[in-house]
Order: sequence, then structure tokens, then C-alpha cells
Amino acid sequence: MKFNDLLLGLLVLLGGIGIYVSALDFTDIPGQDYGAGTMPRAIAVFAALLGLFMIVKALVAGLRIPSLELAPWVRSRRSVLSVVVALVLVVFYIVAAPSIGFVPASLVVMAALMLTLKTKPLTAIAVSVLACVVIQQAFGRLLLVPLPRSEFLAFLW
Repeated sequence: MKFNDLLLGLLVLLGGIGIYVSALDFTDIPGQDYGAGTMPRAIAVFAALLGLFMIVKALVAGLRIPSLELAPWVRSRRSVLSVVVALVLVVFYIVAAPSIGFVPASLVVMAALMLTLKTKPLTAIAVSVLACVVIQQAFGRLLLVPLPRSEFLAFLW
């Protein structure tokens, strides 16, 4: 999928405006000139300026109509199916992880993605198990990120 600069500039400009508006609700730190909204607002201003620059550049180049050109892979059923499977698995993780835990949910997601992309089953399962345990240990123990827990895999904590 390829956007021309005019359409992409419009999207970046709208994104910058959206970020800025949402950051207006962030509170300032008492006694400070800045707070939680400072960085998002700065990013929003730069995004809006970039969007305006892209729009002006596209208009100077003679583009008048925003357009979208689909990439060649979109014509492949297999590629489209892979994208749909990835989106469904993300939704599955969001819904299932709080009840079954991080490790089982991520195991299913990684193994299913690899199998969809034609990885050998033994390789997909081995890599999924290893990656899940490494990610859980790195985020859960080292970085202290609270990951959804599973009662039957309590030994990992």
C-alpha cells in the first residue's frame, strides 16, 4: 500500500492535531513549568509541521488529489490471509491474556503466526516456548512489568 505525499501529509497533520488535543487534558506538575503533556505536545507540534510540509511539497509538485495505491502483495490471497490471521491473533491476545495468562496466550499467538507463515511445526513450537519464557523473564523479573499471570504456570514467577 502506498500513499501519495498529499494523503500522507493530511494523515500526519490530523494525527498531530489529535495528539495535541488529547495531551491538553494532561496535568502539569505543581511548581514546574512543564508536566506530563509537554512531550506529547512537542511531538504533536512537530508532527503537524511535518504534515504541513508534506502537503505543501505535494501541492508544489502538482498533486491535487490524495491517492492510495495498493501494493502487489494485496493481490495474493495468502498474504491477505496472513494479515487477517495476525489481526485476529492480536485480538485473541487482548481478550484471552487476562484470564489465561501471558505465557499461554503468547504461546498460542507466536506458534499460530509462525505456522501461518509456513514455519516447520517443530521449529514454531520450540521458538514459541523459548521466546515466551525469555520475554516473560525479561519483562516480568528484570523490568518488573506486570504481565498477566496464569495459575498453572506459577513457577515462572
